[in-house]
Amino acid sequence: MKTNLLFAASLSILGLPTLGHAALLVTGGHIDAPAFGYDTIGGFEPHIHNEGGPDGAIIGGVVQTTGSEYEPDELVFQLKSTVTTSVSGTDYFWLPEGELDAAANGLPFLGVGLEELAQGDWDGGVGTVTITASKVSGPGEFRLWQDDGFGGVVDFINTATATDSFTLIAGTHTHYNWGFTELGVYEIEFGISGNHVTDGAQSGSAVYTFAVPEPSTALLGVLGGLLLLRRRRG
Repeated sequence: MKTNLLFAASLSILGLPTLGHAALLVTGGHIDAPAFGYDTIGGFEPHIHNEGGPDGAIIGGVVQTTGSEYEPDELVFQLKSTVTTSVSGTDYFWLPEGELDAAANGLPFLGVGLEELAQGDWDGGVGTVTITASKVSGPGEFRLWQDDGFGGVVDFINTATATDSFTLIAGTHTHYNWGFTELGVYEIEFGISGNHVTDGAQSGSAVYTFAVPEPSTALLGVLGGLLLLRRRRG
C-alpha cells in the first residue's frame, strides 16, 4: 500500500491520473508484455515475462538477471517525457522496437511473448493466434507499429484509426514501437484468441499499465527496496 500511495502522490504532483493499485516500475531492460502461456485446464495465462540474463528487465531499480514472471497488475511500464518520435505528423512518447535505441534512452525493450505457446497446437497446426487491444484507457491515443525499412511504418494497433488487432504465430517473440500521444497513465487490455487443436476456440485477456512521464528517482529507490517482497514467481 505504501508503494501505491507514493506512486499516486508522484503522479498527483505532476497533475496526472493516478493508479488504482500498488505496482513496481519497469524502467529498462528486455521484458515481454503481454506474454501468454496456455494450460488445457485454465486456458490462456496472461502474464509478464522477464527472461533475465545481462539484459534482464530493470524492475524497481534492480536488474533482474534471473528469469521471472509477474502478474499483469504487478508492474507498470515507464516511458519518459523527454523521449519522443514522430510518425505521419503525430508526436508520440515512445518505447522503441530496437534494443539499442531502448538502451540508449534508458527505456524498457518491450516485446510480445508467445514462446510458451506451441505452434502445432493452434489453428490446425499453422499456429495463428490473434492479439487484440480490446480496451484502451488513457488521456491520449495509443499506437503499436514497426518500421518497414523504407521510411514508412506498419501499424498493428492504432486507436486513432480503430485498428485494434493483428495475428501472430504461436511460439514467436516480437518487438514493436509503442507510442502514446499525451502525458498520463494508460491501461491497455490485451486479449488473445485462437483455435486450439484439442480444446477448440479459446480466448483470454489482461490489463497492462503504462505511465508517462517517469516518477522521481526517490520513488524509484523506494520501489526497488520493495521488489523482493513483490516478486511472485522466479
